[in-house]
Amino acid sequence: MRIPHLALIGLLLLAACAKTPDATVGTNEEDWTEKIEVAMPRGGQVVDEQHGKEIWFAIGAMTNSGDEPANGVTQTHYFEDGEYLHNLKLNIARPEDGVFYEGWVVKRNDWVSLGHLKSHFADARHAVQFRDQQDLREHLEVKVTRELDDGNPLPGEVIAEGLLKVTLR
Repeated sequence: MRIPHLALIGLLLLAACAKTPDATVGTNEEDWTEKIEVAMPRGGQVVDEQHGKEIWFAIGAMTNSGDEPANGVTQTHYFEDGEYLHNLKLNIARPEDGVFYEGWVVKRNDWVSLGHLKSHFADARHAVQFRDQQDLREHLEVKVTRELDDGNPLPGEVIAEGLLKVTLR
């Protein structure tokens, strides 16, 4: 069972990234490397240049919820100005044409979309970053659904899930 360890290695690699004002997930077309920027501790605290001090943090592992192999990591920051930042990374097979993966945070029956997961290199690495000025700290369940590209806003089949664990730092 080495697959879950890959998610941990990815998380450790993310820990080496520096924070810049416009955190993004994307590609650098000059050398075709993946760019993932997240808020990281400096001097014992996480301070985002735009949103101030981190006042809440949660992290969790993502696993498959069906027959299709999947693993990853999900983490959330909440800053003193009310900014909610959620990063979701999932390793899963590319979806077929006309289908996409969507991330969600859930509290009981209240599902809030994080957006569509993207694979910048057309491989198993999928990611979405969600930022909003709302307090979603009670939404500790994280789900990824398989969605038909048909305009239906309701969640589709759950293919991966995780649980955010509030972590003091």
